[in-house]
Amino acid sequence: MKKGVYEGYGIDFNKLTKQINDDLVTEFTEADLELLAELRTNIYMFSAAKTYQQVKEMTEALINDKGTIVSFDEFQDQADEIFDLYNDTWLKTEYDTAIGQSMEAVKWQSIENQKDILPYLRYSAVLDDNTSEICAPLDGIVAPVDDPIWDIIAPLNHFNCRCLLEQVDQEEGENTETDEDDKNERVDGVTDEMQDVFKMNAGKDGYVFKEDHPYFDVPKKDREFAQNNFDLKIPHKD
Repeated sequence: MKKGVYEGYGIDFNKLTKQINDDLVTEFTEADLELLAELRTNIYMFSAAKTYQQVKEMTEALINDKGTIVSFDEFQDQADEIFDLYNDTWLKTEYDTAIGQSMEAVKWQSIENQKDILPYLRYSAVLDDNTSEICAPLDGIVAPVDDPIWDIIAPLNHFNCRCLLEQVDQEEGENTETDEDDKNERVDGVTDEMQDVFKMNAGKDGYVFKEDHPYFDVPKKDREFAQNNFDLKIPHKD
């Protein structure tokens, strides 16, 4: 997952730290280092929460509905299913999401740095047979970089989202800016369909996976444990 973040961002934490410390001329800045550190920390926390949920499910699989311990063969079958679910079925999608959100995070840094000359954004969806019902209505929306809609609908907006934000100059932005009522109607029309974990902006918020993700949903008895990252230390270096 961490490698996915680095792939999406275009550099790993140690290399970026060295570039900044050595005061090298680079496309990245101190702000990038801070953002990458936040994304990296989020991945450590997400991975700890995922491990907790997997172990919890496997522990619960030891006992059947009658409250008795199951046979080893029965437990092994259930444990294999749980393991495959977490480490095969879901892992690829999570890895792709880590790459995608990190790409969007580093792109947002560029958007902020260039908004004086490119002050507008256009939502660009890939329109084909696989376009989601979330992204299609948003296609073509043009709004200023500082518009609050980008706090919610900046890609990614769902798993395997292929949408982009295109930067637009002042003249084109003013001539093509989406009417306020139309924009709000289109955004409001899709947010009910979006999962809460995607109502974010990775570049602004500094995380890949929001606290709304089901992995972070921990029973009350274990919440203090969760707040301490399940007793797993977050490294300061890779």
